Amino acid sequence: MKKLLYIVLLWLSWASVSMGQINTEHVLNIGRNALYFEDYVLSIQYFNEVIGVKPYLAEPYLYRSIAKIYLDDYLGASQDAGACIERNPFIVTAYHVRGIARQNLKDFNGAIADFRQGLEYQPENRTFLRLLAISYAMNKESEKADSCFNRLVDLFPNDASGYLNRAQLRMEHNDSISALSDLNRAIQLDKGSAVAYALRAMIHEESARHDSALVDLNRAIRLDPEQPAFYINRGLIYYNRNNIRGAIADYDQAIELDPHSETALYNRGLMRAQIGDRNRAIDDFTAVLDLDPENTFASYNRAILRDETGDLKGAVEDYSAVFEQHPKFFPALYARAEDNRKLGRTKAADEDFKQAFLIEQQAKQAKERGETHPEDEDAELTDQERSRKESDRNIRKFNRVMTASIDDTKDRYKSSIRGRIQDKQFAVDLQPMFILSFYEESSEVRQWIYFEKTLSDFNRAGLLSRRLKVVCHEPMLSQNQVRAHFTSINDYSSLIGTSGGSVITFFGRSLDYMLVQDYQNAINDLNQVILRRSDFILAYFNRAVIRFRQLEVKERSMSGGTSLEGEEELKNTALGTHTVEYQTVKGLSAGQQANIELERMKATRKVECELSIRDLNRVIELSPTFVYAYYNRAFISSKLNNLDAAVEDLNRAIELYPNFAEAYYNRGLIRLRQGQTTAGVQDLSKAGELGLVAAYSVLKRATAE
Repeated sequence: MKKLLYIVLLWLSWASVSMGQINTEHVLNIGRNALYFEDYVLSIQYFNEVIGVKPYLAEPYLYRSIAKIYLDDYLGASQDAGACIERNPFIVTAYHVRGIARQNLKDFNGAIADFRQGLEYQPENRTFLRLLAISYAMNKESEKADSCFNRLVDLFPNDASGYLNRAQLRMEHNDSISALSDLNRAIQLDKGSAVAYALRAMIHEESARHDSALVDLNRAIRLDPEQPAFYINRGLIYYNRNNIRGAIADYDQAIELDPHSETALYNRGLMRAQIGDRNRAIDDFTAVLDLDPENTFASYNRAILRDETGDLKGAVEDYSAVFEQHPKFFPALYARAEDNRKLGRTKAADEDFKQAFLIEQQAKQAKERGETHPEDEDAELTDQERSRKESDRNIRKFNRVMTASIDDTKDRYKSSIRGRIQDKQFAVDLQPMFILSFYEESSEVRQWIYFEKTLSDFNRAGLLSRRLKVVCHEPMLSQNQVRAHFTSINDYSSLIGTSGGSVITFFGRSLDYMLVQDYQNAINDLNQVILRRSDFILAYFNRAVIRFRQLEVKERSMSGGTSLEGEEELKNTALGTHTVEYQTVKGLSAGQQANIELERMKATRKVECELSIRDLNRVIELSPTFVYAYYNRAFISSKLNNLDAAVEDLNRAIELYPNFAEAYYNRGLIRLRQGQTTAGVQDLSKAGELGLVAAYSVLKRATAE
């Protein structure tokens, strides 16, 4: 019943827009309800409705900015909060939201200005004071930050968060005594603060008070058992107490909570190496390098383990990666020299040894002159220092366990698009091409629909038994649906066999073939359609897409599941474990044959893509406003790495259809590839605003880099 009521309300709100009659207050309230229940994407759709009808109102921009904050769309949130302030500069919450957005965009001066403005209106607002202090700290204005925290604590002496935040600032400045005092007070005021216990544990641990540290982290984990950082740091405590098994168990738990935790994987690799579990330690360091190929700490540790397990070529590769990033770290060069010697590469070994010896002598001379470098072999490292911070990039600490920064954020999901959907994993790839189909993947978010006259006229004519749609995402068909399309193919074939076939019978059968993924027969039928009627727009459109799909299927089958996107990746795959058939050429090695096949596939791709583009050109020639033809042509151009042409077509698509979410999304990704980060983020923000939820996942990663 509740779901039915929701659908009715949603329908009524959209119907009122279509009739030009919208009760803005009612729709605004529904949007606020959705915002309250963490349906951020849905709430944005409601605020869009109000803004579309009454763009002069300030409130819908404010609420939409709040929703975007929760989706980590900080640029969009900043712009919407700014739009609210332009319309009504006395809405104090707008400064709060924009300040948070600017803070996350690393515009600390802008954030400071917003929080200061908020304090002009509300001088004793604890939220503004706390955020202003944090912004000062992030802007490296420590004295001002400390002053703000002091004022916060003076005004609100019973607010635990003030002491907690000030403690974090003092810990960053290595003032452990003052930080410990603040944390003690915070815990006294709020015994349920898991973060306070976790931070106090790290202060105890730094002072070798292992028992006290363990007690505090145990409390933190009892209060909040879903924080990977807590287990990572407790693993360090176990390690310092020589309980390696306990440390590994904690790293296992952290990885279960966050499979992409580089810190947990790295630390577990160190622990496994210490107990002689070399192969699984190598697996952990490899997992770290999959997440961060430039992590030279993982490379160096893996190199040592590869040495020990006899994988000398792999070790040389890893030592090379380390030395490339740390050219003064001569131990890597000495190790590579030794492995090259074992491999019989005498000349390379001698060169490595001479270079390493030279660097070592230079380091010793620099030390005698009082000059030191953190990567020199003789750089001082305390034996008792068994850990390092995640930000510490001193390669000499390659065997130090990492501590994790404390993060008390907890995410909850109620559906695929509820809550903080930007934290869900979406493939960072272009949205696919649009195609004509009878089916469309269902979505919980309202999708904007573009009126395409050519398709509308075709459907109105009633030439097929079902209405055609132009869709971006198609669902998996059920067995009954597949069976029905095979039956339809037989029926069309009987008609064609009896009468020779008409434009519609061939077109209808091509759709059936496409839906059962018989692409070649679908193309053959579309060829027949175009032979009979050279201005059939929908046939050209679908043939372009099906031709490209068929090409991708061929490429994946040839490369063992890898597309032709990365030529080197395909080459490596072809020479690896995948089964790839080649036309054998006498006298050529497997690598040479792979290169020949690669060139053949590249040539095939170029021809097939040009044919698809030619079809789309014909669509545009016959119907210059057929927006999906521009979008699809841009997709193919981007796959051919013709990025400027792709952007030009997407510009045209968006010009024709300003609410084209997929076009904004793809243009955003392309602009990021071109190095146009601001423009790319802007486009992704707009795509998310229009309901394409995958944009928020990409936005989070793009703005975090």
